[in-house]
Amino acid sequence: MQHYYQYFVEGETEAKMVQVLKTDFRCICAGKVKIHNVVEKPLSRGSFTSLRFNTTAILIFDTDTTDATLLNENITMLNSQPMIKRVLCIPQVQNLEQELMRSCDIHRIKELLSSKADKDFKTDFCKCNGLRGALLKRHFDFSQFWVSTPSGAFSGIPNNISQITILTDRSGKGRSR
Repeated sequence: MQHYYQYFVEGETEAKMVQVLKTDFRCICAGKVKIHNVVEKPLSRGSFTSLRFNTTAILIFDTDTTDATLLNENITMLNSQPMIKRVLCIPQVQNLEQELMRSCDIHRIKELLSSKADKDFKTDFCKCNGLRGALLKRHFDFSQFWVSTPSGAFSGIPNNISQITILTDRSGKGRSR
């Protein structure tokens, strides 16, 4: 039976990062990406009309807020849909910028793409055509990305990154964990 993956990401920067991890690095499962902040916006039944049976929903979200109520409601809604096989969560502790600083050899987010200021990072990130190269230049380590455990309101949310990570053997061929 065919298996499908649907990523729900917070914003354009996360969408771009997922795309690079899927296609350029080939370290996470391929799937469609939809921008939808599951911590701040409820999912509607209309969000599921294009999903195929046997879909894994992957929620990628920031944990820099103090309320996980809507996230939990969205997880419950997804789990009740017949086309959803399972729901996986990937919390960003605290946000994408912090994840990148942990997994790259940088001290401030503006260093990743030589942005003029930290506030320019998201625009530069979305416009970057050679993101894989920029990440490798800063010694991006995927094993340090999306692996932190959230605290506070998100402490009960599991981190399921290992369930979408693709291992690569010496021949360069990937296989799912």
